[in-house]
Amino acid sequence: MRKAFNGTFIVAGGYDREDGNKAIAENRADLVAFGRWFLSNPDLPKRYELDAPLNKYNRETFYTSDPVLGYTDYPFLEDSS
Repeated sequence: MRKAFNGTFIVAGGYDREDGNKAIAENRADLVAFGRWFLSNPDLPKRYELDAPLNKYNRETFYTSDPVLGYTDYPFLEDSS
């Protein structure tokens, strides 16, 4: 797909930190989407920067309206400064 499209190319679906970095480094993508990982890790860029452990996401809370769980209650990394 990358060879057929000349615009900004975004990949998504099953990427972790290592896979995302590799996709960018190998010019297979310009951007990588981390949807599920962003839901469970509101500080995902910081976690990736520090290579910190990730919160596990809970698929059962995806797209639920009542009760609202999972979108706003995942913990941030502890501030170690």
